[in-house]
Amino acid sequence: MLNQDLLTSFQKICDRHQRFLVISHVRPDGDAYGSTLGLGLCLRALGKEVLCCNADGLSPLFEFLPGGAGLVPTPAAAPEPDRLIIAVDCADPKRLGPVFDAWHRLPDVNIDHHISNPGYAKLNLIDAGSPATAQVIYEIMTTLEWPLSADAAADLYTGLMTDTGSFRYRQTTARSFEIAAQLVKAGADPTALAQGCYQSFRAERLFLMREVLNRVRFTDRNRIAWFYISPEVYSRSGATPDETEGLIEYLQAVQTVEVAFILEDMPDGLTRASLRSRGRVDVQKICAQFGGGGHVLAAGLRTRLDPSTLEKKLIELITQQLPA
Repeated sequence: MLNQDLLTSFQKICDRHQRFLVISHVRPDGDAYGSTLGLGLCLRALGKEVLCCNADGLSPLFEFLPGGAGLVPTPAAAPEPDRLIIAVDCADPKRLGPVFDAWHRLPDVNIDHHISNPGYAKLNLIDAGSPATAQVIYEIMTTLEWPLSADAAADLYTGLMTDTGSFRYRQTTARSFEIAAQLVKAGADPTALAQGCYQSFRAERLFLMREVLNRVRFTDRNRIAWFYISPEVYSRSGATPDETEGLIEYLQAVQTVEVAFILEDMPDGLTRASLRSRGRVDVQKICAQFGGGGHVLAAGLRTRLDPSTLEKKLIELITQQLPA
């Protein structure tokens, strides 16, 4: 939970500023988009001028989110000095994207739930016990008694729903269900939002899934599972990188799998890895060795190691934590 002094400081900052910029990490997921848009709508309800942006713009997968049409790619020019920058759901400022990095300006406020977040802003509102940044934002809003519209509730509900795996992941708390109920009371439609997130895929995502499932590999008595997405996989399936969201859950569904991970080539020459754990392995600790981060049960990294080398290192590190 956030202490009252931090919340009071945030309220004072918001009172002093009229213009805001809300931004989240590259390759945004439901919590990144939901938190960005939900907070943006709340600030606008307070009479503020708000620009919501992201290095990748708005993914077609999340076009159903209220306020999404107003989210733009990160502007090349740095914002005006009087525009307060709020980073949400981003444990590392480098993950705000190369355009943001070229501004040579750190965020003024950092709202997050990742345990690996070092607190890089002037004011840091980090609750590592929360399963989603959307939940952190809801707690901030209600404590400060900010207005909550139906549209903002829908955005925050989406962030909470997706980062808890539809309320299935271990980090989900009783408070998460209480907040979900309050968001529904405020106007969020759980059926429509679930359909938007999970039942509105293009056929190309199914083709991508076919490619991926044909390449799943197992080791250590099927306790470790992974797959590698090459550029050729995207070419054959016609899918886009944001359509990989959720595919790792098919590996986690296997009863014996303790850790699952995805490897992917990135356009900048780096290799990206996303890891998920059933609980016995701290994947955040593993990713931290490569400069990445996240949570004990879900973490990620980017490295200059090639996929084959990274694969071997990850398997070695995972095996070290698994019981014999």
